[in-house]
Amino acid sequence: MKRSIWKKIVAAAAMVIVAMTLIGMGISCSYAYISQYRQQRHRDEAAMALCVNQCQTLLNDVRMLAHSIAGNELVQQFYSHDAHEYFEIIGVMQEIKETIHLRVHIKNAVLIQKDQVYWSYSPFEPYFKERLSEEWYQEIKDKTEAFSRVHSCGYPENSQYLTYLLSIPDETDAGKELGKLLLNINVQYFSDMIGETAGLSSGYFLSDLREETVILGQGDEETNLRLTKEMASSVQNETKYQGDMEIGSGDKGYCLWSAFPDAGIGVGMYTSSRLLFQYSEQMRYFFIVYSAATAASILLLIFLLIRRFLQPISQISAAMLDYSGGKRNVLDVKTGDELEMLSCQFNEMAERIEEFIKRRIQDERINKKLKFDMLMSKIHPHFLYNTLNSVIYLARRDHNQDIEKMVQSLILILQDGMAAYSGEICAMLKEELEVVSAYCVIQNYRYKDKVSVNIEVPDSLKTAYVPKNILQPLVENAIYHGIAPMEENGTVEILAERREEMLDLWVIDTGIGMDENELKGLEQNGTGHPGVHSIGIKSIRERLEYLYQEHYSFEIYSEKGKGTTVLISIPYQEELALLREAEESEGENHEK
Repeated sequence: MKRSIWKKIVAAAAMVIVAMTLIGMGISCSYAYISQYRQQRHRDEAAMALCVNQCQTLLNDVRMLAHSIAGNELVQQFYSHDAHEYFEIIGVMQEIKETIHLRVHIKNAVLIQKDQVYWSYSPFEPYFKERLSEEWYQEIKDKTEAFSRVHSCGYPENSQYLTYLLSIPDETDAGKELGKLLLNINVQYFSDMIGETAGLSSGYFLSDLREETVILGQGDEETNLRLTKEMASSVQNETKYQGDMEIGSGDKGYCLWSAFPDAGIGVGMYTSSRLLFQYSEQMRYFFIVYSAATAASILLLIFLLIRRFLQPISQISAAMLDYSGGKRNVLDVKTGDELEMLSCQFNEMAERIEEFIKRRIQDERINKKLKFDMLMSKIHPHFLYNTLNSVIYLARRDHNQDIEKMVQSLILILQDGMAAYSGEICAMLKEELEVVSAYCVIQNYRYKDKVSVNIEVPDSLKTAYVPKNILQPLVENAIYHGIAPMEENGTVEILAERREEMLDLWVIDTGIGMDENELKGLEQNGTGHPGVHSIGIKSIRERLEYLYQEHYSFEIYSEKGKGTTVLISIPYQEELALLREAEESEGENHEK
């Protein structure tokens, strides 16, 4: 199916716009992702810096607080002797509680003097003394100042502590140790602090670098553990890391972490590409909707503009199609460009073609008319020669009456030829029958009554008009080709019948008939014998087509040994004017 040019242009423009929109949308979405990536990373770096600063501040604060408690006068007096009264113990514990009260991250404190252990929660219970036998304390008990590994505690239930140990020196004797001070830091405080600063990160974690375990965290546990091990393996070389890495299975992203080697802990946070992609979803939706709306608007605008600009082409194309179908439309295109020039040239071309066709049709009509007139008026010399020889023969034998009939018949045939020469192409059926009768009179003298001609035409049909010399050549063919070659006599019948608006003319002979090849030769080569006119079967068919176009039929039926039948069907006309009007109408149709 062919498409108009403006549809092709619109389709091509639509493809380009859609392609450019998709490319632009891809670039926009990529830009949105990169922009979101940079913004989120910048926020995470700022959050990580804040988190590290808070953790470091917390650890420094614990150290400073421990030294402050160790230097407290009441604590120094407490360690100055080994035996303590009940109220003395309560007093020093109360002093420590008041000191650590404002530090929400420190849950409790422990004073150790030789084998005596005083816990700020319950100074006289042995609970914490039993805990000192655990591995976390055994690792740091001989140190002057150190952080322990993260360990669990039953009070509060399932809590975890990071303990800071400080050896309390004797102020009077610098080399002497009075006891030890333990400050227990609640690990949950780190989680709350990191969670507040992590913001929109995929996950965060607090790790025990000594055990290479995750103390607490948020996000995928396997990812937290893997990043913890990577941080623990590289903490000897660097205490900070910022870079891209694989966050999950097949998911890329970036990770930020910082270690505190003296405390044996590290904090980290990470953001995956999948999360960043989700963060930029709203922006992607905006670009998609914006791009689609922009593409649709541009496409609609281009569609309207192209259709407006190419509308004259559609008019020119429609005018050409109408012109090829026989209908002419005068184009009136006022665009002031090449299309207007093209429409003007089309109008001029159509006028020239019409004038050329009119001249050709007129010339063709004249040529055909002259040709038919010449064919109808031309008398074959052999016919005159044979007829005059027959007259001489009859004169020598004193057949005066026969001579008179033959000469009268010849005169009638010559008059008919002169009428055709004067421009008459049609005659009444009775006039044609008279010419046929005259022709048969002459042939009877030549063939000595071998041929009998029967004319059975109703009188009501004899006034109908038929083309001149339409029957005589058929009778002539019947005699020469059908009956003359036979030894016995033959008959030629001429019949006429009216069938509604058609007139049927029959010429039937009882001659030798023809096979298919002989019939084709008769139609193509004409008479092939010295007859009256040089008019063959082919010429008769052309004359009928010229006068009646498709409103006629010319059929020949023949069988070898059984004769030949010719049927001519033409429109029934009782007035010569009607036939002439039909001829003129045919000429006008050719001109159109």
